[in-house]
Amino acid sequence: MKKYYFYIFAIAALMVTGFSSCTDLDRYPLEQLSDGSFWKTANDAEMAVSDLYKYVPSYEQDDAINSDDARHGIKWAAGNISKGIYDPQDMDWSGNYACIRKANLVLSKIDEIPNMNADTKAKIVGQAKFFRAMEYFFLTRAFGDVPYTESPLQLSDQAGITRTSKTEIYKKFMADFDEAAANLPVEWGASDYGRITKGAAYAMKARAALNSNDWQTAADAAKKCMDLNAYELFDKDNTGKYAQMFWNGSDGCKEFVLVCPQKAGTDYACWLLGWEAFPTMGWGGIDPTQSLVDAFEDIEGAPISKSKIYDPKNPFANRDPRCEVNILHDGEQMYGKTIKVAPLHSSYPTGIGTHGDATETGYYQNKWLDPNLDPQSSGWDYDRDEVVIRYAEVLLTYAEAMNELHPLSDEAFDAVNQVRARVGMPALQKTDPSKPTYCADQEALRQRIRNERRVEFALECGLRQWDIRRWGIAKQVLNAPYYGISYKLVDSPNALPGDGGKICILYEGTPVEGTPNHYEDHNLLYPIPQSEIDLNPNLTQNPGY
Repeated sequence: MKKYYFYIFAIAALMVTGFSSCTDLDRYPLEQLSDGSFWKTANDAEMAVSDLYKYVPSYEQDDAINSDDARHGIKWAAGNISKGIYDPQDMDWSGNYACIRKANLVLSKIDEIPNMNADTKAKIVGQAKFFRAMEYFFLTRAFGDVPYTESPLQLSDQAGITRTSKTEIYKKFMADFDEAAANLPVEWGASDYGRITKGAAYAMKARAALNSNDWQTAADAAKKCMDLNAYELFDKDNTGKYAQMFWNGSDGCKEFVLVCPQKAGTDYACWLLGWEAFPTMGWGGIDPTQSLVDAFEDIEGAPISKSKIYDPKNPFANRDPRCEVNILHDGEQMYGKTIKVAPLHSSYPTGIGTHGDATETGYYQNKWLDPNLDPQSSGWDYDRDEVVIRYAEVLLTYAEAMNELHPLSDEAFDAVNQVRARVGMPALQKTDPSKPTYCADQEALRQRIRNERRVEFALECGLRQWDIRRWGIAKQVLNAPYYGISYKLVDSPNALPGDGGKICILYEGTPVEGTPNHYEDHNLLYPIPQSEIDLNPNLTQNPGY
């Protein structure tokens, strides 16, 4: 049974102090509770730091459309960035700075609380430092130089603030991650499920360092997380249960380093199953591109472009098992119905172009479609936590960083091969050139590790859009047309009524083609939100906008 006690505690504490719910913290901002009525007890500090947990990232699956991995079948839900439009009017960072302001308030006020237990105080400081560091990481990753402050500024105090260099902010938030890790426990008790741990601080620091190509820091932080011995891969012995990691019942497993707890019927991300597909009804959700489908190797570990066993007319045979876990394709049974993607017969609303919300590519995502649920009754009531960081990411971060620091190192191979082994994929190696898993040099292993990140985190976590930027390939992959399934229509006496005497032959003929996303060099950074420039003219715009 999942625990949400620390959220309930925050609500209860607010009720004791005369408020009715956590939403009252927005109506009565923490900045206004700094007088004689607040910051008097440890419970006050606990309540304040618990409020930061609303900023844990959630529902990042949609970010796959901002990369070359997917398009949005639900057309109205596709944002401008997925179309290559970077409009300053669309941008916002108010949520990031709201979290930073609250974290700064905790850090500035906690010393006012008398006789506070040292361990309790350290944990509160650690959590606040983590959230401040995480938000500055997100801000600099998206916008580059941004305003930096360690004071809980009011809106009226921001008029003269200018942008601080990303390099300087990077040093500051890395120090915050270090202090967070030093102050936080390896694990909390069951009643505090979901709180930030020492491992989460190391893992987010490793992600931030990797984003800046700071290989040594990334490797060190990832190794510290690994050495805690608190995490392991789900189904690490490869018993065929990998898919179950994305279904109900996986909450609390040892692969999950950082989660955003969700409660069915109340939290937005619990709509995941309904939003992502309802594939039997043809609701497009997130539609994998052919590029993503092709990224999955054959079962012998060869890229399909070099495979000796890959059959383009039977493309899902003899593939990396993660291909089936992620990709729902023609002919599969799901929720008692057969998926058909031919763009013809109205009896199959799952076909390409059969209605406005049908798949754009001929594929549907499969990752979160728990076959034990009834999508008609429980599809909008999905009781599974949002997973922000998995241990697999820590291992692949370590592998990538170690290969950059020490090309073809045993440590790099061992880390990436742990992730491959748990789904039965053969180990990458540097000794036998006759095998398709052979990596002759640093570049060969680099590309295999990059592909491993792509297929392991396909359609989740939002990592791909940032990976293609830091690798310098965003312009290449986003400016190319995206493709979907190949098919051709041929005359046939066996055609179904209403299909114009034609049948569809899949995996032959012309692929579905879509317009490129569009990306220019200056799109490496997002434009500064126009609303913030209007508020503070000292904020200069990023070049190119």
